Amino acid sequence: MENDMHPYLVPRNYLASTHPGARASCKRTKDGGGIRKWLRAAYRNWQRNKLIAAFQSLDDTILRDIGMSRGEIHSIVDGFDENEMSMAPIKATDDARKW
Repeated sequence: MENDMHPYLVPRNYLASTHPGARASCKRTKDGGGIRKWLRAAYRNWQRNKLIAAFQSLDDTILRDIGMSRGEIHSIVDGFDENEMSMAPIKATDDARKW
């Protein structure tokens, strides 16, 4: 019985284009593949829901000071771009409410 196993490990990059099993026609695009698009959309949806929840937690007086009503929150958040979507809401403190 012949033993074809090697006693040491040889580092190989099986995804390199020189490997016969590699997909040479696979080109990376700027926006990424399907999984990357799905992850980006899921992250954006999570940010959107978090921002909507933050606006919903504010009372009507603060929303009116910002210039929006409770019914406009969803449409306003939908109009935000990537930078505005990543904003962290600031919680109002008791000292800030005295002003």
